Amino acid sequence: MTTTSSADTRFSGQESGPLAQARGLRSFIEQEAGRTESARTMTADLVKAFSESGLFGLMVPTSLGGSEADTRTSLEVFEELAYADGSIGWSLMANASTSCFASIYLDDEPTAALFPSGVAGIHGGMFGPVGKATRDENGFLVDGSYRFGSGTGHADWFAAGFIEQENGEDAALESGMPAMRIAFIPAEQITKRDGWNVLGLKGTGSFDYAVESVHVDEAFTFPLLEPVQHRGGATYQIGMFGLVAIGHAGFALGVGRRALDEVLEVAKTKQRLGGDPIAGQQMFLHEFAMHDAAMRSARAFTYEAFEQAEFTAIAEGAPTPVETQRMRQATTYGTRIAADACRFAYTWAGSDGLREPSIIGRCFRDISASTQHVYVDNNTLTAYTQTLMMFGEPSSF
Repeated sequence: MTTTSSADTRFSGQESGPLAQARGLRSFIEQEAGRTESARTMTADLVKAFSESGLFGLMVPTSLGGSEADTRTSLEVFEELAYADGSIGWSLMANASTSCFASIYLDDEPTAALFPSGVAGIHGGMFGPVGKATRDENGFLVDGSYRFGSGTGHADWFAAGFIEQENGEDAALESGMPAMRIAFIPAEQITKRDGWNVLGLKGTGSFDYAVESVHVDEAFTFPLLEPVQHRGGATYQIGMFGLVAIGHAGFALGVGRRALDEVLEVAKTKQRLGGDPIAGQQMFLHEFAMHDAAMRSARAFTYEAFEQAEFTAIAEGAPTPVETQRMRQATTYGTRIAADACRFAYTWAGSDGLREPSIIGRCFRDISASTQHVYVDNNTLTAYTQTLMMFGEPSSF
């Protein structure tokens, strides 16, 4: 079922630029959803559409041909795309985030290769430092087996996190933390594997891949914990973890809202055997109102958290420690609220959510898969409380 919903009017952004491009692709994304899941990655037609729209460069600086979107615009775009199809919202989020980091943290020589003039470079991969690398003459010899390479089904360059080795052991920074770096490697030097047979987010192209003794010039790497921004504006100073959180937050808000919009349409005609029409059942009406309020509240909190962090970054050069953790808190909280909304929608939809193809069923599967991501686990919430106790913050209420 495709509905015309509050999703068409709930955004505050203007109808231009990246958000207008994303909205303009909604019907095509929905049309391709079945093929996307079957292919387990973004279809070639969608890749072409996103390349032509410029959305792969949503978070890339304008100096490299990107949109250099602020936090609100990026959230709105990811939310819109995930509303159309969770897998596409997730996959584009992975590509846009990876391209963002390559574009701001690599120097001029590598960015010229990754972002050739007039070409929409597409980047994906795994930033988790599961690989190992030893220094050679001009860089690193990298080895590693990677999983969850979202967006790599159509990527030109792959990211690969690694820990530098010294005398057979993990090298350490002066802080005592492992010397972790991110390498960018051309797709033709990657050993591509499969491994993406999953319950939800089926169409994200999150395939396994390996890097097998590949030389990477040091210029094509950057330090994971202490990256240096080479280009772009102050929005990027919310930090890598804040920039990653934008995509996860927008995804959850889009999927959760779509599930609620869909079940509201189902309820208008749904009647289970021997029961009253769902639209007339007080329990449904009450529970829907509560989930709707929770989603709207989570959305307001999310936008507030990211915009406040961005405001401080522009004014002070970086968000406060509490603001940094609050972006993670809002992302995890929004994901949980969206998961509750999707579970509610799936339960009340009955067989409409069970039988494929079903948008409600897909939302339920996609949000369930997203809850397993390390980026939204319990540690993000405990870290927020610990940071708040350590640094404090005047109440804004």
